Amino acid sequence: MRTSRLALTLLISILGLSALWPPQSLARRLGPDPSLLLHLDFDEDFITADKVLDVTGNGHDALQFDATNNIAATNGVFGTTAGQWTYKFYQTDGSHTYPASQYLAVTNLDGIQYLTNATISFWAQFDVNGDYGIQVLSAGYPPIYASGGLAQSTNGWFIGRDSSPNLYMCVYDDFGAYRITGFPNDVVRSGGGSPDLSTTQMHLYTVTIDCVSNVVHSYYDGEPYGGAGTIDLPWIRIYGTANLPWLAIGTATEGGTPQWGDDLYPNSGYFVGRMDDIRIYNRTLSAGEVQALYQGSIYAQNLAIHKAAPQSVQVRWDARSNAVYQVEYLTNLATTAWSPLQSAIPGSVTNSIIDLILGQTARYYRVRVLP
Repeated sequence: MRTSRLALTLLISILGLSALWPPQSLARRLGPDPSLLLHLDFDEDFITADKVLDVTGNGHDALQFDATNNIAATNGVFGTTAGQWTYKFYQTDGSHTYPASQYLAVTNLDGIQYLTNATISFWAQFDVNGDYGIQVLSAGYPPIYASGGLAQSTNGWFIGRDSSPNLYMCVYDDFGAYRITGFPNDVVRSGGGSPDLSTTQMHLYTVTIDCVSNVVHSYYDGEPYGGAGTIDLPWIRIYGTANLPWLAIGTATEGGTPQWGDDLYPNSGYFVGRMDDIRIYNRTLSAGEVQALYQGSIYAQNLAIHKAAPQSVQVRWDARSNAVYQVEYLTNLATTAWSPLQSAIPGSVTNSIIDLILGQTARYYRVRVLP
């Protein structure tokens, strides 16, 4: 299980090389949160296990039903492991043909099928594609077509593209899906005759929902985006089918079962790219907590600074071989623009650099893990 730590900055004063190290700048360990009901961190073996483990212990494991077409392991945003979805073949719904990759299915929905308050969060990077209908998380289907009818399928939801290049969270009422919040257009090229709907790096997409107060917020890379919206529903639910509700990760449920080959679905909306750190809470996280999800994942652990010579210091950190790091510095805490110190450094090469401090009065350092 991943433990997130946030290594903050140190002040090195050239006069005596004193270090300003407040207690909160120590690497901190985020303790368990009982409101975190589903957490897929992709760090455990999901290749031979045929499932991605829910590390909360609540049993919301994401199952892989097609043993011949499973997701692969790739580098995660934290320098650990993420899941890789790749187009492998094509499927048809009878009218159109769609590129198909892989999908995961959460079928144990205890505690997450119905939510009045919720936070849904995930990291994702899209590979090259031209699909305006990709669904990253799919928990619903238009009630007018659903086998369970209105009684079983209203209040479902999905996060994905709604005939759009950017992502939205949509919910289903009696008539169909409507957008309640969204994210910026972050794709490479959304227009023209040959759109490229890939993204250049991993981004954190987060939605908080308070049905009681009728408020919904979206956050992009930890920052609020678009202002507050309304949800206009008393609760949300995970649908799937009338007989088997399930949450799809990396495709649209289309009202089908999660089993592979027993019906025509899933057959569209397939994700392509990598995903990491999928979370569902049964409460609305604060803006600061969402920011912590982002910041707590992008800084190197156990940052240390030592005097290397009379006019230089060594900046050192714990490195992972499959991560890339950027050392940055400030000379004045009144500013927020960090400057890169040297070029990016692969963790497989080194975990330290030397900085010449001749003529400097003070420097604050941080080491950022690049997506």
